[in-house]
Amino acid sequence: MNNLVAANLSHHPGRTLVSVIGVAIGVILVVLTVGLVRGMLRDRGTRDTNTGVEILLSDRTQYGLSLTSLPILLPVEMADKVRQVPGVAAATAVGQHLEMKGESGLGLRQVDGVNFEDYVKATKVRIVEGEALPASGDVAIVDIKYAAAHKVQPGVSTINIFDATFKIVGVYAPETGARIMIPLATMQEQNGASGKCSMLLVKCDSGTDQDQVAARISQRFPELRVIFTRDLPKLFAEGYGSLNIFLNIVTGLAVAISLLIISLTMFTSVTERTRQIGILKALGASKPFIAGVFIKESLTISGAGVMLGLVISLLVRMVLVSSAGMKLEIEPDYVAFAALGGMVSGLLGALYPALRAASLDPVDALSYE
Repeated sequence: MNNLVAANLSHHPGRTLVSVIGVAIGVILVVLTVGLVRGMLRDRGTRDTNTGVEILLSDRTQYGLSLTSLPILLPVEMADKVRQVPGVAAATAVGQHLEMKGESGLGLRQVDGVNFEDYVKATKVRIVEGEALPASGDVAIVDIKYAAAHKVQPGVSTINIFDATFKIVGVYAPETGARIMIPLATMQEQNGASGKCSMLLVKCDSGTDQDQVAARISQRFPELRVIFTRDLPKLFAEGYGSLNIFLNIVTGLAVAISLLIISLTMFTSVTERTRQIGILKALGASKPFIAGVFIKESLTISGAGVMLGLVISLLVRMVLVSSAGMKLEIEPDYVAFAALGGMVSGLLGALYPALRAASLDPVDALSYE
């Protein structure tokens, strides 16, 4: 049987190659999409824990794509009220702006709007090169990683935000929050949200139990959603409901693509080899043997497609991480699911054509033109 399978696959090398590539595309789609989304979320979660604050506050009615894209609806004056809670050392307002483009033209880009004077009181951020962020104007500061990747010269380099040119005046450390910050007043003006912000960052007094501080805030301001920054890596790692639904849809589409390609390839192969099937039946080949030939061909194509897809995914990841600085993680569970999905789609795609081939009448098959 193995020789027959190899001969059938090599008889139409072009069609076999296209089928293998089709399965590989499904695997690549799953591995890279999931890796990009999860990598970005984990990276943001890790950076947010570097702020030095313990509590993040937002309006309970606010929902964005994630914690990194909350709408600018929370009154900034809430920061003054939160500062009065016992155990709160500092509170600062932050606005968020999400752009559907990364620095390399791919992915998403997050920009934070801050009142830098208040922001440095609550966080560990400091200027390491250039000047501090002023209270207003079309100016920005970037973190050390962005500055190194883009060879930023404070006071000279510029960046496009809101379809406008912003001058980069300083570089900050450590890597925390968004990689780009602009004045909160400028973000409010661009979004028509005067006096508003997206969330509040809260620094607790040294030695104070942050759980008790959070309980006091929740009791005094029940309209606020309280999140501990210590929980952010886990929250980001697990993703969000809407993003998980999106990833599941992508995975389903990838399996469907592989299924259709395999099914079409095998169905065409059965039609072309009708006389061959008749000859095999005339020589005494059983129905399981004939069906097994087509199923084995399909699994061989699927296996090759899965291997090719994984290799290409790893190579693309290396290029994107090294050249574009993108955060792209390989998720073992989704890699296993993509591989299993590719093989299962190959089996299911070949099932009907295989059964059709096995059920052909030998006389009709031999007389087929």
